[in-house]
This record gives sequence, structure tokens and C-alpha cells, in this order.
Amino acid sequence: MASIAFLGRGGQGIVFAATITAETLFNLGYYVAQLQSYGAEVRGGSVLAHIVYDNKTIENPFIEQYDLAIVLHEAGLKRWIKHLEKSKTIIVDKDLVKTRMDNMVTAPIIENVAREKLSGSENIVAVGIAMQLLLGREAIAVAKSILEKRSSPEKNIKALELGTTIALNLGINMA
Repeated sequence: MASIAFLGRGGQGIVFAATITAETLFNLGYYVAQLQSYGAEVRGGSVLAHIVYDNKTIENPFIEQYDLAIVLHEAGLKRWIKHLEKSKTIIVDKDLVKTRMDNMVTAPIIENVAREKLSGSENIVAVGIAMQLLLGREAIAVAKSILEKRSSPEKNIKALELGTTIALNLGINMA
């Protein structure tokens, strides 16, 4: 069983990122479970959405560590730090996350989103990073086909591709 977590704050599209990721994994033939947790304040509060997937039936989707976690805001990291300390690899936005741990790699997510004029698409960039690191180009192609059917397909596909590029530049091999 493998796992991916997206963490941030309400309003960043964290749950949507997990939904697109889960749908991609399902379409690739995996068994998938998606869970999310967020406070009553929703916008601005901490958000965690994670996916577990496997080639066989998932008996327990409740986990306390992740193979890959992508953190888009300090609020998400602070609330769920105990889970992150046990996780294998954590990708954090270099500008929005100030906390550092040994299992973290910084990535210029927000910086690249601003440069490419993709504001509000940080979540889909995170999906591209996760898919590229864990599953490669086939997963990216499936995610593109899913995003083509959603709102703002051109912007989201460009964000997904940006995430792929960022992942390749990180020099991490998890697949």
C-alpha cells in the first residue's frame, strides 16, 4: 500500500487535488481510498487530504505517515506535523512553509505559479509533482484526461505540466 498526502490551508484546493489524484489512481487500476480533515473554519484553517492506493483491496485507509506529502502552507504542516515526522518524503513550498525537517525537500511551487500566471493552481501543480514522482508519465496522461473534463482545463493542464517539470528538477526518484 502506498500513500500521498496534500496539506495546506482552506481555500487552496487541497481536497480537489486529492480528488483528482484519487480518480487518476482509480483509472490506472488501483484500489483507492481518499480521506480529508479540515476544521470548521474551512477557509484559512489547516487542511489535510490523503489517498492510499494499492493493487489489492485496502482494508484500513487510516494511516499516520505518508510515502509522499506535499505541503503548500505552514498551517497544514503545523497541524499535522506528527504525521509528517514519520513520513518518507515531504515536498514543501519554499516560500510558504518555513519549518524544515530532515525528510523535507523544498520546491519553488508558488514562485513558479506566479511566474507562469497560474494563480490559484498550486493544488494542481502539487498533483503533477506527486504523479511524476510516484507513477511517471502514464499517470500524468490519465490526470490530463480527467482535467480536460473539469472547469478551466487549459489552466489546470498547464499547472499539471508545471508540477511535472518541478518534480523532475527536484532530482528525486520514488517510482
